[in-house]
Amino acid sequence: MKNPIEVLRIKEQELLKVKREVEALRITARLLGAEQSVPDSEDTPNLRHRVEMP
Repeated sequence: MKNPIEVLRIKEQELLKVKREVEALRITARLLGAEQSVPDSEDTPNLRHRVEMP
C-alpha cells in the first residue's frame, strides 16, 4: 500500500506543474491574439475564440 503522504506530495507537484502549463498557455494565447491584427481570410479558421483541452 502506498503512503498517503507521499501520494499527496506527488499530486501537489503534478498540480503545480499543470498550473504552470496553464499560465504558459494563457500567455501564448495573448501573444497569438496580438499577432493576429491582420484580418482573417475565409480559408483560415479563427482560433482566438476557441481553446480545446484534452
